[in-house]
Amino acid sequence: MSSPFELLIAQHKKAILEQWLMLRLGIFSSQKKSLLMTQTDQFQNPIRHEMEQGLAGILADFENRGAQFSEALDQITRVLAIQDFPPSKATALFYELKEIVRELAKKNDVGFGAKEWKKFNHQIEQLTLTAFDSYVDHREKIYQIKVDESKNRAFMLLKKAGL
Repeated sequence: MSSPFELLIAQHKKAILEQWLMLRLGIFSSQKKSLLMTQTDQFQNPIRHEMEQGLAGILADFENRGAQFSEALDQITRVLAIQDFPPSKATALFYELKEIVRELAKKNDVGFGAKEWKKFNHQIEQLTLTAFDSYVDHREKIYQIKVDESKNRAFMLLKKAGL
């Protein structure tokens, strides 16, 4: 059985996606943001494309949180991990979704009980922690690649020097 929040999300997916994408792209620097907001071609603007596809995947599988959801979340955190954001800013995407849903519920006069809000807030917190774990995993991979590259570079220099 779907929760009232999941029904609200399912009914307003397109509007939620647009608003959520704009919030997510809003965390970039003003110089990058102007390009990200205007250029919609996936080859000219792969960041926007990956973010949009990832957010759409999350919304499409929000209720089940299956493989599509996990892949979409991984897609987003991978893009954010290579950016120069603090983890709190990069992984706040579900708090943004919570605010969008709250505004949407208010705008459409959809009332939810305290128990439903508590459950929804708990889901958001769990999803945020999952996003944080994924983000950290990607960051660790990036740093490991940098370390390995430094070791390889040092080895090659020593080899060239004959040491």
